[in-house]
Amino acid sequence: MRIERFEDVEAWQLARELTRKVYGLTKKAKFARDFGLKGQRSP
Repeated sequence: MRIERFEDVEAWQLARELTRKVYGLTKKAKFARDFGLKGQRSP
């Protein structure tokens, strides 16, 4: 497989899929109201 753009990298594609799933889960009402958990960021 030839990589011509960063979008061709499988790891990037999987990360985008994971991001979509995480955003979908965090939009749900129960999580959206948990401001302590929602506001956490990695260093």
